[in-house]
Formats: sequence, C-alpha cells, structure tokens
Amino acid sequence: MKLSENLHYLRKRDKITQEELADRLGVSRQSVSKWETGEAYPETDKLISICDVFSVTLDELVRGDLTSCKTPTDAAEFGAHMNTFSKSMAAGIFLIMFGAALFTALSGVALAYGMEIMDVLSVTAVLVFVAAGIFLFVFFGIKHDNFKKEHPEVDLAFDEREVKAFTKRFNLAIALLVTGIIADVIFIVVLSSIIDLKDGSDALYCYVAAVFLAVFACLVGGLVYYGIQRTKYNVSEYNKQIKKEGTARSKIKEAVCSAVMMFGAALFLVLGFVGGWWHPGWVVFPVGGIICGIVSAIINAKGD
Repeated sequence: MKLSENLHYLRKRDKITQEELADRLGVSRQSVSKWETGEAYPETDKLISICDVFSVTLDELVRGDLTSCKTPTDAAEFGAHMNTFSKSMAAGIFLIMFGAALFTALSGVALAYGMEIMDVLSVTAVLVFVAAGIFLFVFFGIKHDNFKKEHPEVDLAFDEREVKAFTKRFNLAIALLVTGIIADVIFIVVLSSIIDLKDGSDALYCYVAAVFLAVFACLVGGLVYYGIQRTKYNVSEYNKQIKKEGTARSKIKEAVCSAVMMFGAALFLVLGFVGGWWHPGWVVFPVGGIICGIVSAIINAKGD
C-alpha cells in the first residue's frame, strides 16, 4: 500500500482539507497534493508529524493498508447521501424521458398547424432535457463514487420500526408503479387502435405518444427512486455492491451500457438531422435502457 493512498484516506476520514493539513505541518498545499498523488515523498520529520496528526504509527502510514479499515458512518450521514442520490438519479431518468415526451408533443403541433418553428423548438427541448438529465447522472454519480471511496464499508443499522415502515411503503409503491406502467402501455395500445379505426392524423398519434411518455417518465423515475431507497435500508446489500464493483464483470457491464447509450444517442441524432425522423427516433432511448437492463441482469446472474 502506498503512503499516498494512506495519506489521502486519513485526510478524508478526518475531514481535513489539504490546506488545513499543510498549515498543521508547516508546508504548502502543493506539497500535500504531491504526497497524495505520489509525485513527492515527505521528509522523515514530516512523516512523524503526519503520524501525530492522524494518531497512527509510522509503520501503518508507510507500509500498512489503512484504507481497509472501516470508516465510521452514522445513519444520518448515510441516509442523507442516499436520499440525495436516489432523488438525483430518479430526476435524471425523468428529465430524459420527459424531454422525449415534450419533443413528441411539439412535433404533433408542428404536424397539425404546419409550424416549422415547432420542429426547431422540439429538437431544442429534447436536447436541453437530455443534457440536464446527463448532468445529474454525471455530477451525482461522481459524488456517489467519492462517498463509496471514503466509506468502503458501512457499519450501521437503522431502527427496526423505520425499516418495517419503509418496507410497507416500498411494496405498495412498487405494486402501484408496475401496475401504472402496464396501464400506460394499455392506454397507448387502445388509443392507437382507436385512432387507426377513425383514420386519425399523425399529430394525434404524437399527442397520444407524448402522454404515454410523460406518464412513463414519472413511473420509471419512481421505480428508480424506490430501488435506490431500498439499498439505503439494506446496508449489507450496499456493502456487497461496493465489493463487487471494480471486478471484471462490473467493468464489462459498465462498458457495454455506456457503449449502448452512446450509440443510441448518436443514432438518434443521425436519424433526426439526416433523415428528419425525430419522431420515431426517440424510441432508441427506452430501447437502450431495456438493453442495458437485460445486460446487467445477465452479468449479475453469472456473477452469483
């Protein structure tokens, strides 16, 4: 284990900034930064001072693996982090899918009234919503990764009554959300059939599809939220997931899902700008999500 990794871990564990540590040791912040990146090595007297600051021995600091130690985490800190993470991920999913719904609705307006400006607005809308969703994924995904690095294992237990109360809410919510998705699919199938029978316009198809996507965005966002919340209350599962991350299977899963979503986004733009097929093109996003889900399920099953 490198001293750089131990030093970074200790500083994060005690919630000390590089500037604060530098002041205590009488060095510059750049020196602390270089120690943590392995670009430089502290002198002997500074090593002893570091041991005093963090209450560790010289052998532990230089040759030990301090990152394997449990990081004290209270339920309030862990719960607050998981609440923020679950809300941000659910919001990211909702924004991307709602962007597709808004795009479809505006496309219907353009078809109904021949307003070319609506085509521009619809494309702008979907790109803005997708960008906002991706921002949430990236920003809060990085924060979640940093939290996991600082807390390689969470050792706590929620109140049993709180867990039971959540379990009841979770079971009811999942049942309602899944039922809602089935009802939403029935809605678009029935409405589409009625429109076909009455020889409806393409604009009407767009409106129905927009309602379907908007409702679907809310339901899927709810599933994501409650799924992450369940992980919050199942600490053993959370620790198990952290241990699995970084394995070959996990890296393959991440690579495949990233490739699928990037290909889907590229295909959507090509279909739109080259062929003008913005309306059917949005299908690549839910299809990409389904493919990622199938890949994840297969890889996870092989890993069990």
